[in-house]
Amino acid sequence: MAGARQIVLAGMTIDRDGLNDAIATLRADNPTQKEVAHALYLLENLAPETIAASYARISRDPDPIPKLREKARQDVAQARKSYEAINFGLGHKSIAEHAVFNFDIMGISRLAVEAIEEKRLQSYTEKSQRYIMLDGDFVLPKELIGTEFESAIIKNIEGQNAFYKKHIDTLLTWHRTQDYSENFTSLGCADKPKKQEETLLGYAKEDARYVLSMATQAQLGLTVSARNLETLISKLRSSRVEEFRAIGNDIFSEVDGIAPSIIKYTAATPYFMKTRSALREYVASLKEGLALIPWARHTSERGDVRLFYPLQRDEAELAGIVFSTSDVCFELALGMTRDMDAAQRRELRDKADAYQEKHDPKLREYELGDRVAELTMSASAFAQMKRHRMNTLITQGYDPTLGRTIPPSISGAGLEEQFTDIMDDADTLYGDLIDAGVGREIATYALTNAHRRAVLLDANNRQVHAFGTERLNLPAQWDIRQLAGDYVALVQPTSPIMLEHVCGKDRFYEMKERTRNRR
Repeated sequence: MAGARQIVLAGMTIDRDGLNDAIATLRADNPTQKEVAHALYLLENLAPETIAASYARISRDPDPIPKLREKARQDVAQARKSYEAINFGLGHKSIAEHAVFNFDIMGISRLAVEAIEEKRLQSYTEKSQRYIMLDGDFVLPKELIGTEFESAIIKNIEGQNAFYKKHIDTLLTWHRTQDYSENFTSLGCADKPKKQEETLLGYAKEDARYVLSMATQAQLGLTVSARNLETLISKLRSSRVEEFRAIGNDIFSEVDGIAPSIIKYTAATPYFMKTRSALREYVASLKEGLALIPWARHTSERGDVRLFYPLQRDEAELAGIVFSTSDVCFELALGMTRDMDAAQRRELRDKADAYQEKHDPKLREYELGDRVAELTMSASAFAQMKRHRMNTLITQGYDPTLGRTIPPSISGAGLEEQFTDIMDDADTLYGDLIDAGVGREIATYALTNAHRRAVLLDANNRQVHAFGTERLNLPAQWDIRQLAGDYVALVQPTSPIMLEHVCGKDRFYEMKERTRNRR
């Protein structure tokens, strides 16, 4: 299992002038005791609040900004009081975004990474399973320690890790037999054999990782504003999963006392704790009373992608709630929404809002509009999809009944039978955990990067271009590239002018030249 979880506050917003003043004083010849004491005061109180509090005064105080910052530095207690009055008293929460924190997050599961990165307005750099050779470290969920399932999940993970380590060379040998000349040209290594070999090894690693568990250890760097940090901590603390709650507590411990006027409302909340379970219960009752008839209008399909267009916002948002709190596909969710009477639709909406307080965000399903795609994708593909943070992504849990994504190299190298046996073991353990009442959230630790989930994607045209630029690119990872190609092919007819030029960055100038020649 290796290293324990470790979360470290690595950096934060501080006032540069305060730092420079303190350094200048301490470097001066023969500073007085009073000057040294003041310099130490400045260093000890280089809190993010002085920036946030001084910026909060800009709209009401005519002094120049440097003067406002100086006032805040000289009296941190007053700065905190002023900040609280403006942020919490007047409700100007955006000023908390002026304070930013950086965290080293280590020794967490691949599943926990998804819980952290579900928050969009943060920045992440994560240890890549595509480029780094993994050592087999994993996180054993506490909910399974001391149970009959502890040895089973350890045995499964050890078998997965053994396959990974044993067959990277096998997969590398297979990739050497393939023609990647166009990829090498695009990557600028057509005449660089060493770089080509490194690229092929990367392909082998990224294919081998499909066998690895969602419990595999990961690490990431997180940069987050104080405003979003509060929500992140609160949401993690509200989770049913012990690891997620512990991460929330660890993050809070790192900032506790450093910026008390900014990082304030971080407790678990009824909204985050109860909303989804209340919705699941209500949607389950609706399923019993409604005919599950597919929504048959305006649907197009390609590969693992289905597009629903055009939709009315009410039906899209309500169906999104049904989708995310059940196991029905979006087509059936739309059909259920159509069959609900007005009272049932309002009741569903009210269940979504029941525990919300004035400072809580609406559910993300409220963002769904007239063009919604449903994609069935592997955990490996989703790990890349979620990096496109500003899209609207609505997910269901990983579901073994959706099958597995098997890399072509696994089949080509004659490893599919071994791979499938390992997946079967994971499915069996997942089913045993569900039958034992452990809960789907914990059972998911038993699944792998090859297991799949259904995801709703709503992206505006600008986001479609951004997605296509990265994921249609010739050297992009094959799994997400295939999904991106199918998705773009389906959405282009909905906006034939503005989406005509969606392409990977390898074809950007080719597309630009084609447009120029058309004039």
